[in-house]
Amino acid sequence: MLEANIYLNLINPYVPGKPIDEVKREMGLDDVVKLASNENNRGIPARVIKKLESKIKELFLYPDGSLFALRKALCEKLGVSGEQLVFGNGSDELLQLIALAYLGEDKEALISEGTFSEYEFCARIINAPFRKVPLKNYTYDLEAFSRAISIDTRVVFLCNPNNPTGTYFSKDALTDFMKNVPANVLVVMDEAYYEYAKGDDYPESLELLSQYNNMLILRTFSKVYALAGLRLGYGIASAEVVSTLNRVRQPFNVNAFAQEAALAMLAEKTWEEEVREEVEVCKKYLYDELDKLGVEYLRSRSNFVFIFTDLPAKQVFELLLAKGIIVRPMNGFGFPNAIRVSIGLKPENKKFIKAIKEILS
Repeated sequence: MLEANIYLNLINPYVPGKPIDEVKREMGLDDVVKLASNENNRGIPARVIKKLESKIKELFLYPDGSLFALRKALCEKLGVSGEQLVFGNGSDELLQLIALAYLGEDKEALISEGTFSEYEFCARIINAPFRKVPLKNYTYDLEAFSRAISIDTRVVFLCNPNNPTGTYFSKDALTDFMKNVPANVLVVMDEAYYEYAKGDDYPESLELLSQYNNMLILRTFSKVYALAGLRLGYGIASAEVVSTLNRVRQPFNVNAFAQEAALAMLAEKTWEEEVREEVEVCKKYLYDELDKLGVEYLRSRSNFVFIFTDLPAKQVFELLLAKGIIVRPMNGFGFPNAIRVSIGLKPENKKFIKAIKEILS
């Protein structure tokens, strides 16, 4: 009998949001709305689809391993040099590269409780130690993180805004935190929802890169840019950190279609702001309706809302599923009485509110 590394037995495989077709089959439904995975249900513009159609005939070729065109476009958008960018098959792959490059049996990670599970997963797959820091008022507690850093700490994972709570820490909090981080500790800023969160006192972490060579910012094309199905994330860091990650990166890890789609989405100059404005309008609708129902929730700096439930989250999930609505129960994040609901299109949000009213009554 083949025996895997024993520490792998401690890993619980990631459970994604249920696919629409699976729910249709299981529940015998024709109309199903997915509000479970924080996708951009608006889809992508017709112009982008047309550009992608022209690339189908080139799929026999390997993709550009250097991502030259996309790298150039992002350099112009972000104001960084090409050697400061690293790309992955989604940010998930970049998290694994970070673990491979910087963690080990005597090199630990600091992770928050009640946050994205991939940070813990990446530590576990290489049997690296990790410690968890409690949330404070459902928000990352950077002061507690500062106190928790030890001589063994090599990576600190920060999710801002936090998935699944939608809360965020401020620019001042991050600035104060970075002053206390040893130079040999890599601070990973997971900003998957940056485009939804930016503004006010939300930190512009790019402004800190020139000052701190031990910071790595992760962003993605899966959320506001609606390319979740193509898997493309990128990291912004010092040339030294990027060079280290490229040593453990597969040569053709980002497919040609993903590269072309990302370029086309960046060319849609008004897209990001239009999506952001629409999400804010829909978010206000959800807040107003939940307030009327007396349902508690956390105000979110993202495209989802963390909602508290009197019933067990799993039960609410099943009741909504029977009505053709897929949400995410928060049991796996340590919140047995909460669900996370992505902000969908206006009719989808209305369908969710109608279903919640029926469940509560």
